[in-house]
Amino acid sequence: MKKVLETIWKFINSKIFGYILIIIFAMLFLGTCRRNTDLRRENLILEQNIAAADTIVNQLTNKVGEYEADKAVWILSEKDLKKQNRELYDQVKNQNGRIISLNNAVISLKQDTVLLHNEIRYLKKIIDSAIQIDPEIWILPWELRYDWDSVNHDYFKGKTLVKVDTVTQEVTHLDTQMDERDSQIDLAFGEKVVDDTYNVYITSKYPGLSVEQMKGVFIDPNTNPDIKKLIKKKHWFTGFSISIGITPTYDFINKQPTVVIGPTIGYTLYQW
Repeated sequence: MKKVLETIWKFINSKIFGYILIIIFAMLFLGTCRRNTDLRRENLILEQNIAAADTIVNQLTNKVGEYEADKAVWILSEKDLKKQNRELYDQVKNQNGRIISLNNAVISLKQDTVLLHNEIRYLKKIIDSAIQIDPEIWILPWELRYDWDSVNHDYFKGKTLVKVDTVTQEVTHLDTQMDERDSQIDLAFGEKVVDDTYNVYITSKYPGLSVEQMKGVFIDPNTNPDIKKLIKKKHWFTGFSISIGITPTYDFINKQPTVVIGPTIGYTLYQW
């Protein structure tokens, strides 16, 4: 027993034991740094999702004067999305394939009287030749064309039915029907970072467009294997690992080389 204790004491006072302690402390320090990094990431995602829970949509004008709306999106795994926002979760599950991100918006189109009156094109075509279908009933075909710019436009085509009293010449409106509508609206739709918050945004030159509601989700990259494939691989300090290993070493008690087989705990400083 005395010999064993002397061997242990000798080992404790050796340089090798000192090196082992340094390695252990370094691993503990790196592990603490890793845990702190994970906590910071979790706090950032929590702040992001608090902003996403807010229903207010930011509506503004961008650098070139176009209408723009943006809104913070959720960053969640699909499992957590089901708990936090069932409506978005259902939309994700209704899609084919594996969803990386999904955005939903409700928009409205509204132009004021001045804008509508000033932008009418081809005035001579607003009312076409009247068509008489019986002694008192007439059909008045009409067309309205709005070219807001080279891309955005609204075309409306229809007819109005009127009754003309043959004695008094009084005109009575019977019905108005729209037969055709052709609208083209340019939308830029994407994601961006605003004040450290991940936002979805919509931009358009179409006049009178406004976003009433916006929601979006970005599937947490740590839970999405498809995103992981696209993310740059981390090489330095990638974390702890547990494995079964075969390690050549030196038996200080018996004073001879030996091989140890068993579970090993390691910390990866660099990986290729």
